[in-house]
Amino acid sequence: MASIYKTDAGTYRVKVSIPVNGKYKQKTKSGFKNKTEAKAWATQIEAHKFENDKPKYSNDTLQEYFDRWVSIYKVDLAPATLYQYKVTSNVIKRYIGSTKLIDFDRQEFQKFINTFGIDHAKETVTKRRVHIAQSLRDAYSEGIIERDPTIRIKTIGLDGKSEELKFLELDQLKKIENFSFKNLNTSDAFLAMFIAIHTGMRFGEIAALRLNNVNFEQKTITIEKSMDMFHNEREPKTKSSIRTIRVDEKLLSVLKNLRLNQTELIIKSNNQLVGRYLRDTIKELNIKQVTFHALRHSHASYLISRGVAIQYVSERLGHADVSITQQVYSHLLNSLRVKEESKAISLLDDI
Repeated sequence: MASIYKTDAGTYRVKVSIPVNGKYKQKTKSGFKNKTEAKAWATQIEAHKFENDKPKYSNDTLQEYFDRWVSIYKVDLAPATLYQYKVTSNVIKRYIGSTKLIDFDRQEFQKFINTFGIDHAKETVTKRRVHIAQSLRDAYSEGIIERDPTIRIKTIGLDGKSEELKFLELDQLKKIENFSFKNLNTSDAFLAMFIAIHTGMRFGEIAALRLNNVNFEQKTITIEKSMDMFHNEREPKTKSSIRTIRVDEKLLSVLKNLRLNQTELIIKSNNQLVGRYLRDTIKELNIKQVTFHALRHSHASYLISRGVAIQYVSERLGHADVSITQQVYSHLLNSLRVKEESKAISLLDDI
């Protein structure tokens, strides 16, 4: 804060404290004709003081800070996860690349979400919002920005695919299963489809599968690794994903006939190639388009619709908690509930 004094000569003197290397130094100037001139000089010096006292990185754009933040705090991420942060950086560049970090307040954050959400799924918008919010909260905790702009930001976005599009009806699932079985010798992609339909395994888990994971005597497959999009083999994210599941005779027979070493990968194709084969298969069979992950959903849906306990289905899928399974397949569980309710009332009527 500046101090202004009137001298014996009738002029004014100003004293201002200025931060220098973490300490404060007094700066004084005399000879002002009036108090207004003195205040104007003090205001100018004060403004310069605060300019020099700005936190590090305060002049960065949001993207510059975000990229630096990722390089410091996200170095231990799996390549596939790190790739998602790079996607977020590209989104920032496209939509708000020139915005200064210190100018990106709650209103600007919500405006960005509103704009991005116009033509993106809510799940995608949420992922970008979470990434940006993580960096902004750190910027706030470090004093780079004065307020936390992440509070009560509302996610706007398009609804995801309807439940009907995520699952295949049994007749459609059988068509793909039969088609893939007949074409097993033409491409690994068909083997990947076949395994997914019979096990409900994720593509990354199938891509990391080896014959030594199959116990033909016990009729089981042990899932202990997963392959990411960069073909890096890793342990699954959750302990529940490491599991051993029983498999049927038809799948075991197919796996027995594979001419592979015990430690050789069963599937050589990548996710993109398998997805292309699946799209072509669906087109040829004239059924609705779904992703490869829908084969996993369809596997679980089939079991649930046939009365298999939700707890077992959850374990088979490798979900961390049965509540996840209940949430994903709630529409099926509700339809089963109606049947069970009718059965219960019928039994009570017989008492």
